[in-house]
Amino acid sequence: MNNFTKLLFACFCLSGVFLIGCKEEFDEYYARPEGLEGPIYQVLSDSVRFKGNFDHYLALVEKAGYKQTLSSAGYWTAFAPNDEAFELYFQQNNINGVEDISEEKASEIISYSLVYNAYNLRDLAYYQTGPGNDTLSASFRRKTAYYKGVYKEEVEGEQLDVVAANRNGFETYNLDDNNNKYLPYFMQHYLDRTMISAADIEGFYERPYSGAQVANANVVQSNIIAENGYIHTVDRVIQPMPNIADYLAEKPEYSLFRSILEMSFRTRENNTAVSYNAAAYPELTDRYGPVYDLSGPVHVKAYTGSYAFAPNNENFLNGGNDAQADSWTLFAPRNEALQQFLDDVLLEYYGSLENVPDQIIYDFVNMHMWQAALWPSQFDLITNTLNESARFDPVADLAERKILSNGLFYGTDKVQEGNFFFTVYSRPYLDPQYSIMRELLNNYRFTISDPGQNFGMLLMSNQQLNDAGFEYDPGARNPWTYNGESAQAYERLIRMVELSIIKLNSPEELADLSGSGILETFGGEYIRYENGEFFASGNVDSGERVMVKGDETYEAVNGPAFYTEGLLSYTQKVIPELIFENPQFDRFAEYLENSSVYNANSLAIEGVAIGQFFTALIPSNDAIDQAILDGVLPADPRTGDAGEREKIAAFIKYHFVPRNIIVPDGKKIVSENGEDFPTVYATVEGEIKEVVIDNSANGFQAPYTMTVTDEKGNVANVIIPDSNVLGSYCVLHSIDRVLETN
Repeated sequence: MNNFTKLLFACFCLSGVFLIGCKEEFDEYYARPEGLEGPIYQVLSDSVRFKGNFDHYLALVEKAGYKQTLSSAGYWTAFAPNDEAFELYFQQNNINGVEDISEEKASEIISYSLVYNAYNLRDLAYYQTGPGNDTLSASFRRKTAYYKGVYKEEVEGEQLDVVAANRNGFETYNLDDNNNKYLPYFMQHYLDRTMISAADIEGFYERPYSGAQVANANVVQSNIIAENGYIHTVDRVIQPMPNIADYLAEKPEYSLFRSILEMSFRTRENNTAVSYNAAAYPELTDRYGPVYDLSGPVHVKAYTGSYAFAPNNENFLNGGNDAQADSWTLFAPRNEALQQFLDDVLLEYYGSLENVPDQIIYDFVNMHMWQAALWPSQFDLITNTLNESARFDPVADLAERKILSNGLFYGTDKVQEGNFFFTVYSRPYLDPQYSIMRELLNNYRFTISDPGQNFGMLLMSNQQLNDAGFEYDPGARNPWTYNGESAQAYERLIRMVELSIIKLNSPEELADLSGSGILETFGGEYIRYENGEFFASGNVDSGERVMVKGDETYEAVNGPAFYTEGLLSYTQKVIPELIFENPQFDRFAEYLENSSVYNANSLAIEGVAIGQFFTALIPSNDAIDQAILDGVLPADPRTGDAGEREKIAAFIKYHFVPRNIIVPDGKKIVSENGEDFPTVYATVEGEIKEVVIDNSANGFQAPYTMTVTDEKGNVANVIIPDSNVLGSYCVLHSIDRVLETN
């Protein structure tokens, strides 16, 4: 060996010693720290620590194929049933042990016990409100590793491979979301934040609330730390819960409600409530075909977006968040109660469900759906999408209560008393002979169907509207026509509809139509009734009043719906025309016609705009004669004296009250001494002159009287027999003295 070789060999030996030393230092630096907990599977396997109390759970983990998952890196929250919980499960299901549980069932139980990400009990209350933002709130549900996947469903005799919708509405399926099921849990923080009591939770489970509960299981040991998450020991085996749609499908006592929900009385092509769509999602067939050995396509079963939610959608409104602070709620009437409702209400005019319009089906379903977790103590606090509270007695009306994977479920012995079905709106809403009126009422339906507001309604049948020259063709370019013309047809009808909706103080206010009265309508105009007949300003012109068919009146919860002969109509006449044609206003008409504020060509009074609400306070003929004697008015309506003409102009304007219609009905004015109202008259300096009107001068008691007090303190009485003259957006009254200003 030469000297160079010896040197090289010596260097090699030294480098080997150096490398060995470096490796030892590296291993020591990066070695697993002493005291670090092992992964979830290893922690639960610690026989010294847990004394073999998770043998059944661990055996099921292995059978389900999750040993490697729970022995590896990751973030999980495991709700692990102890052996005592499994012994109870075996006993309740009449099985001997884990060996009697199939691999599929084992996978369901284990994957449903695993919640994504690691949470101690306190942190379970967090839920994500945005990317990277966790907010301490009222979370009570978290996404598990379990999802249902593809299942078989028979549709019109054909077995389809189906996955459930993971969003609401058609064509909304998210291919990146497996529609994982959520696990409910109830910590005291959630109860405190949502202001519910332990009784709310206990009503769903046959055990006292423990303060830390996961589904029907109590947490008996919490916050066990593992390298890959947290472990919480529970005293029950928690099985995957069905979602609302699946629960309905497996419970025959709700089959009638389910048939309405899914429109099973329609063909697949005509079904607007449910769709089975494979064509839009070929990726699902590619993904699941090999896994399930499928021969056909995979369909997404979706529910119409007209429903408050899809009952098979496991995700709440915010999509696929790991945590949810709310859930769906469904009330499902049992068959007997629902059949009674169909017989008495829904099918009164349609005979069978096949004939019921889609919108009515949607409304019926939606009145049983809440986009919120509705606990029994809060039935009257949270409304559905139709703005209705839950009208059920938590004791008398509920047949069962279930917390399901995507929400709360109540089986009921009654149908929700929906506003659309029990108020005055129900008559045009349900009766196809009034379908045109139903269409016209679309923008009003939430108001007039509110049981907290009282209305009377004069019904307008399709035939009556057609006879009056109106036609409705929803498929036409111009769906509304009047005498063959589309111009102003819809506007005419809307005004007639608003005349036909009467504002009431109580549902019984129009129980007796034998006398007479004046009534404010939805649009702010007034109509009158006498001896069982109604009339508006246009009916006065035509002489054709609207007769009520008293024996057919429907008494709804918020007022009467009147079946009638004839339609209410409005006049085309303006205020001056009404003044000129009513003899009780003759003397005032003389002054008006010859005044500087009246234009005979346009029939306009200065300051009295057409289409604006007005109350005209017109002195009687005798009152004007007295005012002339008292020197209040010039004796000659045609006077050429500038001062006198200015005085007449002020006199006329001071007797018109804009923007309001006030009648002697004891309503609107709540003050015992009346209220101030501006008139059309303003001084040169811009001061608007006012009057004080009291329309309940008889002490808010019928028969109502009405007084007007001028700026000088003079009190004029409304002459009731000569007053309440109906006009277009106005009412004219006769008063017994001329009003004076300072």
